[in-house]
Amino acid sequence: MIMLFIFAGVLLLMLIGVTTAATMGFMSVVTFLLAGGGFERLILLPQRMYAQVSGITLMSIPFFLLMGNFMNVGGVSGSLFGFGRACLGHRWGGLSNAAIAACMIMAAMSGSAAACAAGIGMIAIGEMTKSGYSRPFCCATIAAGGALGPIIPPSITLILYAGLTQTSVNSLFAAGIVPGVFLGLGFMAWSSWVSYKNNYAKADPVPWIERVEAFRKAFLALLTPVIVIGGMFGGIFTATEAAAAASFYVMILGFFVYRTLHLRDLPKIFWDTVEQTAKVMFVIATAGFFQYVLLFTHIPQQAIAFMTGSFTSFIPVILLIIGILILMGCFMEGTAILLITVPIFVPIAKAFGYDIVQLGIVMCVSLAIGVLTPPVGLNLYVMASITGEKVMAIARHAVGYVLLMMLCAVMCAFIEPFTLLLGRMIS
Repeated sequence: MIMLFIFAGVLLLMLIGVTTAATMGFMSVVTFLLAGGGFERLILLPQRMYAQVSGITLMSIPFFLLMGNFMNVGGVSGSLFGFGRACLGHRWGGLSNAAIAACMIMAAMSGSAAACAAGIGMIAIGEMTKSGYSRPFCCATIAAGGALGPIIPPSITLILYAGLTQTSVNSLFAAGIVPGVFLGLGFMAWSSWVSYKNNYAKADPVPWIERVEAFRKAFLALLTPVIVIGGMFGGIFTATEAAAAASFYVMILGFFVYRTLHLRDLPKIFWDTVEQTAKVMFVIATAGFFQYVLLFTHIPQQAIAFMTGSFTSFIPVILLIIGILILMGCFMEGTAILLITVPIFVPIAKAFGYDIVQLGIVMCVSLAIGVLTPPVGLNLYVMASITGEKVMAIARHAVGYVLLMMLCAVMCAFIEPFTLLLGRMIS
């Protein structure tokens, strides 16, 4: 009953426009007092908020946000799309494939869905529409490509999950590679089929010398994922150090290679990063007290008892988890959902002996679907703001991509090697 009250309250407050952090903080305090916590024990609120954001793992988040801001201003996304267009533009759906490929690489740099969609969208939309692509389809394709940001490492969602569950970041990053690449290739195949069906124009083949030149321009940008992922798996960097090093590297590219970044841009970039970090960290901080309230009211223990008593297998439980996450993603932002559900779902998975790393990838993919589903689909609104298209028109063209992501979530849930084999090979 208490859990139903919390979910109903959170949903109602967010639907009327209350911010995520304020919603979680308010509902945590109200639930704590109604459960008999007492006003004098609210001193735990600032303590739990501070403890939640003081972990070393979460320190990488501002650096990844900074790197994403540097990329959007520093010309990196343009070079990536240019390289993809040179290699893939002559195929059916070639430009859409190029946009998705560029999003995959951007995802391996920034870890943010909105950053991927905005960075590639501002470059690719014009090229695609000039070649005869439907504008809503262009928007849906790039929105779907941006949804790979929270899945392909480094992912801010996975970093947050690691901090909440004390799981290895490297293990989660390794587990996210195969599902992320699978989804990227699946998106390419779907966009090619749609392009063939609708007879969207193909670009003329690009001579090999131009492809080599496009690769040369994009080469230094392509090294960014190597710095992040290779440095972490090679034991050179922690997640935070890798993010800081990559941010500095992307800044150098913007200043001295692409020369689209100037000193006058730095104050805005740094301020945007501070603002974004404050928003994310405030939500995470309020979640610290929310988790304490869940433990105080014994909700995780009650959920475990109900699930283990109702089901003898974890199969219906994981399907229920996926369904809940997808449904919540239609109405709430993914970070808030993760912070609310992890303290409940993780103990349930442990009770059934389910791998916590695998659960993290299942939750990550399921939550990423939310950026493509109205009424709160973040990437739909990002593309609508860039192009002026109607959100629902973009959402209709995104249905195929959503179905692919649902399939991937189920595969992650039931095919263990799909998520865990690569990590075991690396370790």
